[in-house]
Amino acid sequence: MPFNLPNLLTWLRIILIPLFVGIFYFEKSWVSVP
Repeated sequence: MPFNLPNLLTWLRIILIPLFVGIFYFEKSWVSVP
């Protein structure tokens, strides 16, 4: 599979969005714990 720019952006989005969502939820849970 060739790594052209739109393909790379798609894979980057697939990987980074769940990563940011996970970090956001972890920070939220850390803040709620005193």
